[in-house]
Amino acid sequence: MFFKSYIYLLSVFLIIITSPSFGIKLLSHKATYTLDVEDIEDNSFLEGGQGQTYFEIMENCEGWNVKEDYVLIYELPNKKMTNSYSSYSTFENFSGTKHSFELNEKSELNGNNSYQGFVEKNDINISGSVINSSINKLSFKKDTLLPIEHLKKLIEAAKNGEKIFTKKVFFGNEQKEYIKIVSAFIGKKRNSKFNDFDYFRNKIVWPIKIAFYNESSKSENPDYEIILDLDESGVVHSYEVHYGNFKIRAVLKDFNIMKKKSCN
Repeated sequence: MFFKSYIYLLSVFLIIITSPSFGIKLLSHKATYTLDVEDIEDNSFLEGGQGQTYFEIMENCEGWNVKEDYVLIYELPNKKMTNSYSSYSTFENFSGTKHSFELNEKSELNGNNSYQGFVEKNDINISGSVINSSINKLSFKKDTLLPIEHLKKLIEAAKNGEKIFTKKVFFGNEQKEYIKIVSAFIGKKRNSKFNDFDYFRNKIVWPIKIAFYNESSKSENPDYEIILDLDESGVVHSYEVHYGNFKIRAVLKDFNIMKKKSCN
């Protein structure tokens, strides 16, 4: 489960957009992060791990294209190693009413998995389909947010000084568990601790802790949590993913701002 959960990290919280409705200008960009498995508890089957993830968000004339590729090499007992690779891409239109997604995953632990799908929101509900070896219909209540729609509202909540922001969000990367309850706990603004690239120097960030719950779960414990530093332009300076008995720490290795292509 944690392999698939990890894919959604950047797709939700590193997507960079331009939103006239919020009066803020955010960035399209490319980013590469190194990954390390840390704080492993005795009840975990892992002994370590390293990897890298490549994330890209590009604003086009109709919405946002997002792509994330990652590879993780996990260290198991008896000096064994196992690999996990995934490529996840999405498109969401500016109005937050249409969202498409595609996943291709290869894992020596979880096996291979590939599918694609789309959802569309109207005044009544959210409906769509997932296509792999068959076509499966989807339908959700209209109070569920799409990923970029959720990011817009999260940033707006932070700018308004809100401390807690909880919503239901559609996840295209977790087949059979498409809806999560996402609770964000927003801390006070502070200076960024990251300054390896010119863009990040002298930036102010919000420290945010985000907990993910299954929609049907009655447990008080989340499936996993993300701790990140987010600036007012929507850029994540650092993050960690906590899975209970281990965490994955991400360090920014490369960062490039991208210009929007001209539209006719």
